[in-house]
Amino acid sequence: MQNSKIEKEKYIIVDWLSRLGVEFQTGFVVINSQLDEQPILYANQAFYDMTGYSENDVLGKNGRFLHGEKTDKIISDKIRKCTLSDKADTFEIVNYHKNKNPFWNEITVQPISVDGGRHRYTLMLMKNINDRKREEALIQLQQEAYTGIEKGYMLGSLLENVCRIIESFFKDGTTCTILFIDENNKFRDVAGKSMPKDFREFIDGKDATPQSGSCGAAYHRGESVIVENMQVDELWEEYRSMAEQYGFKSTWSVPFLDKDGNVIGTLGIYFPSTTIPDEKDYLFLERIAPTISLTVKYSRQQEEMLKLAYTDRTTGLRNRNYFMIELASLLEENKEGLVAFLSVDEYVKVVDQYGHRAGDQLIQEIGKRFGMATSSKEALIARFSDSTLALVSLMPLDQIPDYLEELGKLLAEPITVRDMELFLSLKTGVSIITAMQQDVEELIRYADSALSKAKLRAGESICYYENEHDEYMMRNLRIANELTAALRREEIKVHLQPKVDMRTGKILSFEALARWNSPELGNIAPDVFIPAAEKNGKIRILEQNVLKQVMEWLKNRQEHNLNLQQVAVNISADHFFHHSFVPNLVDMTAEYNIDRRLIQLEITERIGFVDIEAARKIFKQLTKYGFTSSVDDFGTGYSSLSYLQKLPVSEIKIDRSFISKMHETDTLAIVRTIIQLAENLDMTAVAEGVETEEQKQLLLDLGCHVAQGYYFYRPMPLEDANLL
Repeated sequence: MQNSKIEKEKYIIVDWLSRLGVEFQTGFVVINSQLDEQPILYANQAFYDMTGYSENDVLGKNGRFLHGEKTDKIISDKIRKCTLSDKADTFEIVNYHKNKNPFWNEITVQPISVDGGRHRYTLMLMKNINDRKREEALIQLQQEAYTGIEKGYMLGSLLENVCRIIESFFKDGTTCTILFIDENNKFRDVAGKSMPKDFREFIDGKDATPQSGSCGAAYHRGESVIVENMQVDELWEEYRSMAEQYGFKSTWSVPFLDKDGNVIGTLGIYFPSTTIPDEKDYLFLERIAPTISLTVKYSRQQEEMLKLAYTDRTTGLRNRNYFMIELASLLEENKEGLVAFLSVDEYVKVVDQYGHRAGDQLIQEIGKRFGMATSSKEALIARFSDSTLALVSLMPLDQIPDYLEELGKLLAEPITVRDMELFLSLKTGVSIITAMQQDVEELIRYADSALSKAKLRAGESICYYENEHDEYMMRNLRIANELTAALRREEIKVHLQPKVDMRTGKILSFEALARWNSPELGNIAPDVFIPAAEKNGKIRILEQNVLKQVMEWLKNRQEHNLNLQQVAVNISADHFFHHSFVPNLVDMTAEYNIDRRLIQLEITERIGFVDIEAARKIFKQLTKYGFTSSVDDFGTGYSSLSYLQKLPVSEIKIDRSFISKMHETDTLAIVRTIIQLAENLDMTAVAEGVETEEQKQLLLDLGCHVAQGYYFYRPMPLEDANLL
């Protein structure tokens, strides 16, 4: 009877909304917020017209079919949370038409309650706001261009922003380039980093003839050129093989002019499928062209002025004066960042042998390479003295080690000066910009002091300036910086801690634990370097290294006919949900010829918060391949009981924080419940951190038979584990 009532209410509200939808011109859908999948119960015709989907495509589905590469996951999550709340709100998000074209969608979420709020639905009003977003983008481009010009940003950087904005309004895989035509009537590549590098290099320096692609035609005709099919259009005869290689199907080219009305370059857009502009597309591009023209005009005027006052004459890099002024300006933003002084040992050798002009060429090439760094596109690089480059960049402090590592990699390839091919040894001195450190002169002095220390070390070296206020922060930076090198040098070693049958003392299996003894920093605790690895995006590399060591150990025992026992390896959520996790794991076991049942994967229960459905699919794959799984630190999360039954895990590990407090009545009740839960779900309960005879006996009385901890064995090197 109750179910019949619910269905009747659902029918009434959907019927009412569907009749309203006949006249309602705004697209909308009604979703069932009570179900996890939040299926769409009804969509009006305006929604179908806006998205290109049909009723069969939509009803009963979750709205994720509108998502794509450009969809902001954070906004999507906010929309989902709003549908589960009782509050109305409005969001702007990129969705996708059925034809794969992205569009900006303004979504208003309105909860609907039935039967006193016990049954909840959500009305989602939707409006295509692409036109408004394009208008805003045009205004934004002009503002950013003027601001960038005033700050002295390079023209190429400003025009890259134009390309990025244009690409955001077209289907995934669309790429954009901006070409100048020089005084010799040749194409000069200026912007378009999303375009394949080979394609850009192929075009750069080619003659701009009326038949050289759509850009050549647009340049000579002085008007936009649309090529629907590049595979047959005669304009692309010379470049057809290159277009085929990269899958370009259609292209649009728009010329832009100088102050005298002469065409000086072209904007080219390349599509992965046949695409024809509609009237709004055409108008959008025609309005962007004058913005490019103004950017070029004022940027060149500004560059000429800056060149006289703030450019190093011999290298073309910014000079010391400009650096000091810009640093003071950046500090006003009150953000974190770094000031770095950089030098190479080989500079003196070049100057001694070939003179200062050759030294200038070396510094110029180094500055050019540093400018290619992608970790910080807004970094300012200047020649501070004959042999020293200065750099300032605003970024979160935890990104600094990766950025400095990238700078070092940019000098991995040798630089040729005259007849010398030089492999450079980069020395870097760093001072950190923080809320407590905002003085220009001090930051310069600190970076210079750190560079002096770096020069005392052999080979490549990075030194941070340290003071008492920043001791904790500097230690974390040093750990993050050394972590990359430690992974490369395989300094992080695996120790094994046995899991024991408490009734007999027999070792049942092992857990692999990472241990790091740094030559520079000494022993680093796992609770320090593992969060650092997660924060700096190195956790997958670390865990793959652990897996490799475990499998090498198992393989060695297998080859020597020694007893084989299962080893558990901790896997982070980032690694677990990575698309390559399962394939790489399967490949590794095949490479080492390891029985997959010997590898157990310990996952924290927090994965349930990331995506429970995706987690279930991954666990099923692991089970299919023969791996077993364990839930680590059980009871410390928030959704343990609700998701356990959904995931095919064989073991629950009771967190050590509960074991250490079993003398407390409340904690003892929790431990008893977890053990009973494991038994009811046919899982093994494993107690972590057992350290006393009293804890052991109490756990046995509660029915828990498996444990690990210092009472039995401490974590031990692989060599020691071989003796057990």
